[in-house]
Amino acid sequence: MALRRSFDPTMIADYEAGGWAAYYERNWPQVLALMVRLNRAQFGMSWLHALAAAFDTVRAAAAFAPAANDLQATRHHLTRFFARARRNLGISADAATLAELELDYWVVHRALASRRQRDASEANLTPMIDSLTRLHAALFDITNEQAQVSAALRALAAARVDRITSGTSTDSAGDWMAIRELLCSAYRSVQAVERRAAVAQEQQ
Repeated sequence: MALRRSFDPTMIADYEAGGWAAYYERNWPQVLALMVRLNRAQFGMSWLHALAAAFDTVRAAAAFAPAANDLQATRHHLTRFFARARRNLGISADAATLAELELDYWVVHRALASRRQRDASEANLTPMIDSLTRLHAALFDITNEQAQVSAALRALAAARVDRITSGTSTDSAGDWMAIRELLCSAYRSVQAVERRAAVAQEQQ
């Protein structure tokens, strides 16, 4: 998701990892609380706007969570969320495009997680990295090449989550720590790209 250059990668990673854990536990009140904090940290939203956007996120996640999920409802709530996010950060991509890219990542991630469980092996992460690359490029207004590092790190974090949720992790506490570190590194990568772009603009 789009970020401000003044954001704290560690804080955002903690909220996102916590949100993942709450989602897989179907602890929707906890997901809501964490998403409010995440929206304020990432997007600089007021408490009221952060709460409204968090409800959109929770509704999208709840619609997507069941095996027989409702993709139309998921897409609707994601579009509402990104419409709010765009107003705060001035993201170039429109809300519908961002929602479609986010939903594509969710679908690809679920498919890879299911394949990994069936094969009892590490699935190829390339489809998820490609999906996240497109999403990050649109969210952060950067090129696909610039988005590849953060996308790869987030894909590795998602794979660690799958290890925990599938019951194959032998050290869930260690995996959650690694997930936070990977997410933090992903956001630091985006931060570095944004800072280089800002410096380049100032020098023009």
